[in-house]
Amino acid sequence: MKAFAARAYGGPEVMALAALPEPEAGPGEVVVDVHAASVSPLDWMMRNGYFRPRSTDEFPRVFGADFAGTVKSVGQGVSGFSPGTPVYGESSPIAGGQGAHAERLLIAASRVHKMPRGLTFEQAATLPTAALTVLDGFWRCGPLQGKRVLVNGATGGVGHFAVQIASARGATVTAVCSADHAERARALGATQVIDQDAEDFTRLPRRYDILFDAQGTVDRESASRVIVRGGNFVTTLPVQSVGLAALLRRLLGGPKIIVAVPRGRPEDYAVLARLLAAGRVRPVVADVFPLERAHEAFAAQEAGRAVGKVIIRVGEPEPPVPAIHRYH
Repeated sequence: MKAFAARAYGGPEVMALAALPEPEAGPGEVVVDVHAASVSPLDWMMRNGYFRPRSTDEFPRVFGADFAGTVKSVGQGVSGFSPGTPVYGESSPIAGGQGAHAERLLIAASRVHKMPRGLTFEQAATLPTAALTVLDGFWRCGPLQGKRVLVNGATGGVGHFAVQIASARGATVTAVCSADHAERARALGATQVIDQDAEDFTRLPRRYDILFDAQGTVDRESASRVIVRGGNFVTTLPVQSVGLAALLRRLLGGPKIIVAVPRGRPEDYAVLARLLAAGRVRPVVADVFPLERAHEAFAAQEAGRAVGKVIIRVGEPEPPVPAIHRYH
């Protein structure tokens, strides 16, 4: 099968199309014909070796956590899926498993979920890591009704879900993004927009109950300046100042630091499905590239200016899934 794989740690030059063995489903496993997979910062961070202490040094390596496709085959003991079933989910390339930037994906059946109705495969592939990360972060903040929420990176792959979910749960949302994307942020549910290129939001006098840093670029000290006493600082990447010192600051009224992660629990997928069905969450597809141009997909994501998620289209499904209206 064809895959976009890295032959070593490094920059974009270490990645290219490769031929890999066809996977076979073992007990408790599913083989998925991948039709679409997203590209996220985790992919180029893995390629650069950022997660090397937690990962593997075996190459070639295929990245890509999020996938959508159809079941090709199931292993012994797997129920609820049959060949042709539209599915989506999250693989585990950080832990050393194969990622989704390949024609087929071998994955534990527990990580596969039936695809919500009304989505294209490209839209479904935007969801697992990004949307579940947002659900986890906000769940640990408690009720959002009436809260003031600031989302940094509000129109990116994670941020556009953070704006929508916070708004759907009754928060007043302020978006931080470029001026070019201000109207899109408002369409997603933001009531105010801060131009990231013109103002440093950490130096403004406004205060928020929750700062959701969807870019993972805000440090603890900067976050503390814009969060009310006892508020929450949600980030998508680990931050410094953990342990006793962080606990002391929290006891003194400093922000609670929450590192949001996609836990992938069945109840999280159920919540996401309800939000989608109610029209409260709309996946935003920034651009779609075929597998043969996956290097362009990585470049588009790594540039950091994409609105929504960058997608790699791997194979054409048959029959196609009915599409919903794409956000513009």
